[in-house]
Amino acid sequence: MKKLIIILSCIAVPAALSAEQWQVLGTRPMGMGGAFVAVAQGPIAQYWNPAGLVKSSANVSGMELPVGVSVEMTGGIMKNASEIGDMASQLTAVQNAQSTGGSITPQQAGDFVKTMSLLAEMNDTGKGAMVEANAGVNFKFSKVALSVNNFTAVGANPYIDVNNLNLGNGGTSSSSIDFTGTATTAPGDPTYAAAASTLKTALDTLSASNNLPQLLCGAGGCGASIANNTDLANALANYAFTNSIAASQLTDAASTITQYADSAAPVVAGALTGGSYADNTSNLTLAAGSFTEIAAGYAWNLDKWMHGLSLGANLKMINGRLASNTFQFMQNSETGDAFKDMMENSKSSWAPAADLGLLWDVKQTYAKAPLSPKIGLVMRNINSPSFDTPAGGDYDLDRQVRLGFALNPAKFWTLALDMDLTKNKTPVNGFDSRQLAMGTEINIFNRKAFNIPLRAGIMKNLAEKDSKMAYTLGTGLNMLFMHFDVSGVVSSERTTLDDSEIPAKVGVAASFGLLF
Repeated sequence: MKKLIIILSCIAVPAALSAEQWQVLGTRPMGMGGAFVAVAQGPIAQYWNPAGLVKSSANVSGMELPVGVSVEMTGGIMKNASEIGDMASQLTAVQNAQSTGGSITPQQAGDFVKTMSLLAEMNDTGKGAMVEANAGVNFKFSKVALSVNNFTAVGANPYIDVNNLNLGNGGTSSSSIDFTGTATTAPGDPTYAAAASTLKTALDTLSASNNLPQLLCGAGGCGASIANNTDLANALANYAFTNSIAASQLTDAASTITQYADSAAPVVAGALTGGSYADNTSNLTLAAGSFTEIAAGYAWNLDKWMHGLSLGANLKMINGRLASNTFQFMQNSETGDAFKDMMENSKSSWAPAADLGLLWDVKQTYAKAPLSPKIGLVMRNINSPSFDTPAGGDYDLDRQVRLGFALNPAKFWTLALDMDLTKNKTPVNGFDSRQLAMGTEINIFNRKAFNIPLRAGIMKNLAEKDSKMAYTLGTGLNMLFMHFDVSGVVSSERTTLDDSEIPAKVGVAASFGLLF
């Protein structure tokens, strides 16, 4: 036993680098929150822990056809994009005013600064979206398993060009906001004068170098010799007074500018040195990896070493198809081209790989152990197979290590917990995954001829500090040898889409099995 632990430790230590996110294959594991390493039974045991293929009276053989898909928005990208969309009309108004020599309101000035901040936030690491899907055919005969499973992940990574944002023709444009005839001295009305002072203070918070007037006005000036923050604040206040715009709009604009000043200031400064909005290089990079595993697995009883201990292994050939495409959405409105081009820009290659798993049924070792505990450990892709990329380089499918525990308070009741021991990367740049999964299963009738399983679980990404819980549910109908199961996952984290609150992560899975 000590020799085996040493060997597995040597394999596990370098696995702390990174790997693809662990996908939840099968309805029973998804319904239990993604915890299945120590529970692993049946045909899909080959994926979760090949040591679970070991023959026992409770371990079924047969065929299982799982399919699942999930969508996750990361880093609050949808909320950020929705807020930018809400600002679009105000940006258009500023652009029109600059192009035609018109004027802007205090609210539009404040929203302009807010939008600069929101654009900068779109470049935060870990912000994006990903779609994951898996499906396969899995067979188990006694301690032998054969399977063909596909695991696909597509990530969308945004990049916002925060330099080429000038709404005219560039930082030296003759286009300008026109406040001709509008005084740049403090308003005579004391309420508007006080509001102008508050706005000036906010503009200084954004930039004491008077960048905002320069960005708005360009080389042509603002028609009223607005040279600094004081002039701009007074001009906006006088314009508001003349056009019967409430003074509160000035103070609201000041509050908005102050709130977003820190993040907007670098964008404003960058926009001054950049070019026109028409030259903006903002883009969306799509990256996809699809891995089809053809695997053969086998399990051994290690009773000579320790009663209740089993070892399992998979030998696999993996076809990896990698694809990517950068979509310049500021220059191309045909979004369908992004996916078409990505599929055309792909590369397929083959590589061998191996998995290794351990499963310890503690009660077989210690007969008095309460709750029938089990401990499992699995290492996938221990040789880190390498695949060709469209760009001509290599992509390593790094190993994954996952630990699991399971208890059986009763024959019809299972409790399970899994935890990734590796911090795994995902298709979204900067968004890592290290899942903690917990779940339970209660079998209502618990008969081979007829059973209705009820499953529930939770999962949490420990690699992201802002990650919130996701909840899973599952059920099925098992009659004779036929098993029909469904499950789903939904996160407690919400994001905004078109003014509606939606879960940041959702997923569904279904499976059909002939198990005996």
